[in-house]
Amino acid sequence: MMAIQSDVIIVGGGLSGLALADHLQREGISYQLFEAHSSLGGRIKVHRALSSCDKAAYDLGPSWLWPGQVKIRALVDRFNLEFFEQFSEGLQCYEDESGAVHRGAGYASMQGSYRLRGGMITLVDHLYAGLDSSRIHLNAPIASIRKSKRIEVMSPNGLVLAQGERLVLAIPPRVAESLEFTPKLNESTLREMLAVPTWMAGQAKFCAIYEKPFWRAKGLSGDAMSRVGPLAEIHDATDPVSNNGALFGFVGVPPDQRKDESVLVQQSLTQLARVFGPEAMSPLHVIVKDWAADPNVAVQLDRRAMDHHPTYGMPVAMSDAWGGQLLFSSSEMSPNFGGYLEGALEAAESTARLILA
Repeated sequence: MMAIQSDVIIVGGGLSGLALADHLQREGISYQLFEAHSSLGGRIKVHRALSSCDKAAYDLGPSWLWPGQVKIRALVDRFNLEFFEQFSEGLQCYEDESGAVHRGAGYASMQGSYRLRGGMITLVDHLYAGLDSSRIHLNAPIASIRKSKRIEVMSPNGLVLAQGERLVLAIPPRVAESLEFTPKLNESTLREMLAVPTWMAGQAKFCAIYEKPFWRAKGLSGDAMSRVGPLAEIHDATDPVSNNGALFGFVGVPPDQRKDESVLVQQSLTQLARVFGPEAMSPLHVIVKDWAADPNVAVQLDRRAMDHHPTYGMPVAMSDAWGGQLLFSSSEMSPNFGGYLEGALEAAESTARLILA
């Protein structure tokens, strides 16, 4: 099999990789994009539930966009997508260390944030629809990278898949560090790659779908914070095109303590019943997405809980790898919106500028 020739090779089919491909295609620069999973999106993932409306979507990755995020708003406008404000009407709840529930304490409101009709995956779907599908390769993990006259990317069995002038790693730096590089990257570069925390990689999301959003009739917003868990932060995830209701929560239990999904589900439903009422024990459907269990997203270092939002941006030691032939373009590389979808788009735009220059 002959290796594919291209100006640019992109590893990673998340939002940043796809947005970069979009920039390059519009400028007439050839590219090939390799994604390890069977679907695109990276940390963007939705669950489409069987419900009264088959278009109901529930985000299991990033859920929100905010005013002031101009790049994602431009993409939403370009594709004529619909966005709506996160539901926040009613009392918010707080569960203290003893398990006592306090209502109206003013915790956890996401008022002023917005969600996309159809889920965040609609951004991915529309970007992909505009790309040359022959340049997008799914189920195509990259295990090693070699730089000689050109840069070569190889599959786990050593097959050279593509050769290009430049390589863009649109994956988390910690995941990229696990690849085999020939020649080996500078130790300072490898240290910096490991030092960049992968945003939300150690997280898990729990979502419960109900016949209706019963908490709203009780004057509750669906927002809650808890000191006992297992869900540390809870929000209304009701889809606007469905008659069903939904609650989702960020799991506060560390990855090594949540391996039994059935136990996590039962404990989460019991908690939702404490906070919102006994109706919470009878969902139509539940979904658990543990991002820490995905080796293409999280490494062992990411299993540690974050206690703050890291300071992101391009580390100096990663800014000139292989004389500028090796570039990094994940959300964590964005100095202004690192970790967010806006950051993924910002990183893609910055990388495109470097390539075009």
